Amino acid sequence: MTAIELLAVSARTVTFAVFSGENKYFLKAPVSWRLATENTGETVAEGVSERTVFSINGLEPHTAYRLVIGDEALDFVTAPETEFADVADFGASLQSENNAVAIQKAIDGLPEGATLYFGPGVWKSGPLFLKSGLTLMLDPEAVLYGIADRDQYPILPARDENGRVLGTWEGVAEACYASLLTAIDTSDIAIVGGGVIDAGGDRGDWWQWAKETRNGARRPRSLFFNRCSNVTVTGVTVRNSPSWMVHPVFTADMLVADVKIESDPGSPNTDGFDPECCENIRMRGIHFSVGDDCVAIKAGKRDPKGGLDGPTRNIRIENCFMERGHGGVVIGSEMSGTVSGVTVARCEMRDTDRGLRVKTRRGRGGFVSRILVEDCDMDNVASPFVMNAFYFCDADGKSDYVQSRAALPVDDRTPRMSEITFRRIVACNVHTSAAAFYGLPEMPIENVTIEDYTVSYAPDAQAQPPVMACGIDPVRHGGVIAENASVTARNVIFVNEDAEEPYYRQALLRYCDEYAADYRAYKGGSLCYEDGCLYRGLIALYETTGEARWFDHLVRHVNAQVDEDGVMNGYVADDFNIDNILSGRALIWLARRSNDPRYRKAADQLVAQLAEHPRVKEGPHWHKHRYPEQVWLDGLYMGLPFKAEYGLAFDRPDLVTEAANELLTGLELTYDAESRLYRHAYDSARAQPWADKDTGQSPAHWSRAIGWAAMAMVDLVEYLPEGEQRSQIIARWAALAERLAALATTDGRWLQVPDRPELGGNYAESSATAMFAYAFLKADRLGLGATAGTGRKAFESLYRNAFKIDGNGRRVLGAIVWVAGLGGFNGQYRDGTPGYYLTETLNPDDIKGVGPFMMGFAELLARSQS
Repeated sequence: MTAIELLAVSARTVTFAVFSGENKYFLKAPVSWRLATENTGETVAEGVSERTVFSINGLEPHTAYRLVIGDEALDFVTAPETEFADVADFGASLQSENNAVAIQKAIDGLPEGATLYFGPGVWKSGPLFLKSGLTLMLDPEAVLYGIADRDQYPILPARDENGRVLGTWEGVAEACYASLLTAIDTSDIAIVGGGVIDAGGDRGDWWQWAKETRNGARRPRSLFFNRCSNVTVTGVTVRNSPSWMVHPVFTADMLVADVKIESDPGSPNTDGFDPECCENIRMRGIHFSVGDDCVAIKAGKRDPKGGLDGPTRNIRIENCFMERGHGGVVIGSEMSGTVSGVTVARCEMRDTDRGLRVKTRRGRGGFVSRILVEDCDMDNVASPFVMNAFYFCDADGKSDYVQSRAALPVDDRTPRMSEITFRRIVACNVHTSAAAFYGLPEMPIENVTIEDYTVSYAPDAQAQPPVMACGIDPVRHGGVIAENASVTARNVIFVNEDAEEPYYRQALLRYCDEYAADYRAYKGGSLCYEDGCLYRGLIALYETTGEARWFDHLVRHVNAQVDEDGVMNGYVADDFNIDNILSGRALIWLARRSNDPRYRKAADQLVAQLAEHPRVKEGPHWHKHRYPEQVWLDGLYMGLPFKAEYGLAFDRPDLVTEAANELLTGLELTYDAESRLYRHAYDSARAQPWADKDTGQSPAHWSRAIGWAAMAMVDLVEYLPEGEQRSQIIARWAALAERLAALATTDGRWLQVPDRPELGGNYAESSATAMFAYAFLKADRLGLGATAGTGRKAFESLYRNAFKIDGNGRRVLGAIVWVAGLGGFNGQYRDGTPGYYLTETLNPDDIKGVGPFMMGFAELLARSQS
């Protein structure tokens, strides 16, 4: 999924989706956009969007433009236009009580490819009938306003002269009043702009005869499309409908994007969007607030009057916000023609009675299959997932035939439901049950999968039946209910009112497990610090959970790198590379828990390297032989906790003292008093071009470098006895923690260059955030005075904001910078300026971020178990 998607373009408007794969309806952070002409580069519009899907109006026809958002750009060309006409030019007037005749004259008289424009003001009108190839464009200050007089609304008969269904009501061919905008047998039509289509449901008596008829006809919709194709609706608000709001029937290839659909919460049967017997319908970035279901997908029903006869398939609902409706996304109960291929992704549902609801009953027939709901959040939804084969609709809905729990003969009236998947869902304030599946005994619901689902309950919930059927007991705070249903559930977490365990526990344990199982040695098997990051994460998870899988992963990876004689792949002691030492911590840990001699032999070689490793005159080790006289912050973490851990394990107290002294000296050499942070590196010789000639320090602060130092502090403190060294390191950590807390972003993460939020292109970087989260959480556990709240907020922000879903449906931790350094590397000179750090490549799921993430996760789990 590209960063900027072009969803729709007309002659004068355009609609985009930005970063839609990692956001829902609202963006996690607003984005600034700029629109320029492609040829001249002149800016023609600019703004800020808080929504994933948004539109831009006021463009010129057949013109090349470029949308720019940060480093992302997209080129597009607006559509050609045969004519631009204003409704006022055809006699429409803001003073008129009914402009239907004048507006219809304009519609009928314009050529294909024309745009009919509604300027600012309230344009009162009766029903209008659209024709092919026409674009209706409403100015952001325009309102198309349905009149109240029912006598001025034509009635669509149930069928046309050829016997085709024309008027409909709840899946049946019935006469109905024409809608404010009606399109029949049309193609290539668009309704665009920023204005309002107010269908007038609150005017007249429309809402007073909800299930009745007047003059033998049912209530109209706001927008009604019958046997149309290539329909686009963008940018407008549709509100106040007499009944269903947007109702396409036998329609194909329709896009509705960046639209608001709203009605009074007490208005009867005002569903938001009801595709019926349709194909290839896309809903993107719609805000629903209605009096019934937000989306109700239908496929007609068997009825003596003659129902609609056709399937509904290939429906995509993405980045939408649904509130207050009876259901977020509902399938049925009219589904006799079958419904298949429905995807609901990255949507938010709030205060809806149901999340996804499938409802049917004996007598309907039809087949609901291949339904996917993923990456959605629900809040105060009474029942997030409901599938009900006993829905008591219609006059016979409570009859023995419909409600019998005995197995009845299977025939074409028997409905089927299969292949339903819910994954990566968070539902808060649930009232009845986490999910409820009630299948027929003669036709059970098949192949339901629930995966990575976290449920918390509303404390004030009252017991109520989770589905609308006879003989259903009330439920409060229930789990997964399955009667005559085959349900597979994985990683379903129920969060009790007083639970401290992270709600994402199972989902992230699975992520860590799959990551370790699939991990391939970072440098082809040669000893390196990157693999050491994985080892640290696995050790932390094992020590916290006691689960053998983490130990097994660790042994498998380490043994692939260290042979039976303790020889480490690719290791050359004379390289004097401090990075290589980090993996040695796993060797010490395994040597103390195993009789296998290889681990101690290998660890001894690393201690021998440190004994000969060159040092700057102030004391700490060089970073590497090829970086002479230089101390880098990451080197403090790579070498010193290992040195202390070895000293404790094998009776070398001198190494513990030495490690503490070197850490304190290294921190002093890199400390910048003005910013109260630590510079990336220090050049004792003042020979490097990046080094300040007075201080020897590099020019800027890099978050991950500081993260290595922070982890070194809290790890080393754990190994030190009470005394001056330990007190000094704790003081260093406390000062750094205070400064870091002040520099965190509003969502709790840290920027790549932490003290330069104004720097263009600066971003929240995941590896540093994971390191700081770990340091804060561990410091709290050790009683070092830091608050766990900062660490927990950072960790949960990573979970919510930094993870993406790849093409295989698996989590990937994003926004991890691959590498950054100083001096020459791969033909590039890294000057260490703030701007340099923003040029380095990002590498999703890089172990330098995932390893610390595992470590921080282990600290959170340890906290919940204490």
